[in-house]
Amino acid sequence: MNKGKICLIYTGGTIGMVSKGGVLTPVRGKEFESSVLKKIPELEDIAEYKFIDLLSKDATNMHPNDWVKLSNEIHNQIKTRKYQGFVVVHGTDTMHFSASAVALALGENLNVPVVFTGAQTAFSVPHGDARVNLLRAFKVALSNIAEVVICFGDYVFRGCRSLKKDERRFDAFWSPAYPPLAYIGEELIIHDKSLFRERKEARAGINFVNVFSEGIIQVSLIPGLDPIFFSSLIEDGNCNGFILHSFGAGNVPNEGDYSWMRFIKEASENGIPILITSQFPANSAYHSPYAPGRDAYENGAIPTLNMTYACASAKFRWLLAQFADMEKDEKIDQLKLMMNHDYVGELDKPHN
Repeated sequence: MNKGKICLIYTGGTIGMVSKGGVLTPVRGKEFESSVLKKIPELEDIAEYKFIDLLSKDATNMHPNDWVKLSNEIHNQIKTRKYQGFVVVHGTDTMHFSASAVALALGENLNVPVVFTGAQTAFSVPHGDARVNLLRAFKVALSNIAEVVICFGDYVFRGCRSLKKDERRFDAFWSPAYPPLAYIGEELIIHDKSLFRERKEARAGINFVNVFSEGIIQVSLIPGLDPIFFSSLIEDGNCNGFILHSFGAGNVPNEGDYSWMRFIKEASENGIPILITSQFPANSAYHSPYAPGRDAYENGAIPTLNMTYACASAKFRWLLAQFADMEKDEKIDQLKLMMNHDYVGELDKPHN
């Protein structure tokens, strides 16, 4: 029986870490290959695989340039048509950001599974989740789920709908505003109606757009946070976009000394878009029914509907890079329109 072929890309993370002086640090790819992959011979029972040593990082240190490097590698390997699917080994802390960014870069015509996985424990922990997560990711990479996903624990989630929810539990990820794509039992149970796309033999070429803007600032609102501390950012020319991590349903203070309305208006007029995300997991930043939220949008802020904050952040960078050469008024208008456009299943249509 012919086995499928998988491209396994290593970027680091806990799954490939070793303890040195009581501190967990990532190992290089060759060491991961010898200390982990060669100790899971069952992988070769599932599929033939090629191992690519791309990065060796704690996920905390991942940044947009790494998204570009990872997306380029996957795209280049897809063009060879050698592989039935991809597995990306990645640290958990920013896996949901990277999965969102890669999904956007590879676009709506992706026709193979790209499966992110990792572990809450190093491989050296006998009862840990490293071995099982990697084996399950291989199974998903051979499946009919032709999109970017996170395979962790018992579930497969759409990558751009996922968030990390726990630092220690083996069910570390969830999808707060969209159902899982599959459940992993003795067999892989795929919820076909939840898929954005299935694997197909004939499909248009990938619409590869692999650019992400720098110069993005995010501020998480707390009671009494004075916007005056951030006013200089409007004028210094280094800020390309501003994310307000807001209260509740996209609500932003609109009264007295701590009102953000003037800041939002001035930033928007100066070509610096203000994105509103929520401190709640998802489903919270639709056009708010409350005055503090409505006032923010009327002064130029951009809502993120029911996107996760991780996907909204990656998408903001992705669109800003594409609109960088536009005049400021046109850029703001395009961002308002396209942040609310669904590219790869990252959001639902807004409620009426």
